[in-house]
Amino acid sequence: MSAMNARDKTIAWALALCAAVAMGMAMSAPADGQTYSNGFKTARFKVEVKGWQTTVQQNHHLAENECDVDNFSSGSERIVFRSIKPMVITAYYFKGQDNPEFFSGKQLAIPTKATVKRSYTPRIGSSPDHCAVSEGDGGPPPVPDCGTKTVSPYPVKLEYASTPGNSDKLLLTDYSSEGDPFERCAGGGPGSFPFLITENTKSAPIGAQLSQKELFDPQFRKWISIARGSKKVRSGDWWAKSQIEWEVSFTRLKNKVPKVPGTK
Repeated sequence: MSAMNARDKTIAWALALCAAVAMGMAMSAPADGQTYSNGFKTARFKVEVKGWQTTVQQNHHLAENECDVDNFSSGSERIVFRSIKPMVITAYYFKGQDNPEFFSGKQLAIPTKATVKRSYTPRIGSSPDHCAVSEGDGGPPPVPDCGTKTVSPYPVKLEYASTPGNSDKLLLTDYSSEGDPFERCAGGGPGSFPFLITENTKSAPIGAQLSQKELFDPQFRKWISIARGSKKVRSGDWWAKSQIEWEVSFTRLKNKVPKVPGTK
């Protein structure tokens, strides 16, 4: 997994500050309290995620001159991912803050196991002998490594949307751009592994509905929120479409009172 970026380091620093504040408030707050008088809220959950994403891509290029070649290559991909094990996440919120943040120990991501099935069929014509060819052409093409492969861990990140009008939507994003298990099997499109689509074709966020009011309401014990969406892109003689569906389940846990130094 790649090192934390600047935003993650800022979040980690803020959480350390929150922990110190919470430790002081714990002296006067009930053991199962979630809301404090200064607007600070906290809640703990067991979280599990699972989902799938499919992508299809298609070339439809007709040769434009005698030395150009037709290209009608196509490919497809299916990703299925699931939490390796349930993860305990702390949600916290300060009054005046745009969105709650999620945090778990020293991690900012949820490890999942992903199965990736990818295929690619080249349908490319050949140039006449008198046309110039680049160095290395004419040899046998490399053997593709398409098929089904497993990536574990495949980290994903859960967070609230920050765009206006979408504050009640949870987003699931790929945490790292590293980890494509294929070297000689062309991926393509907005959702080719290891990337997950987070916006639809109209640039609206793809998210699961869960209001902050419900998240911090102790009367709610468990939710299962589902997100669905698709995105299509086109560039010249090529297009691709990705579809995604994922769900996240929250099971509320009893809040832990931070331990005060010097006490047993």
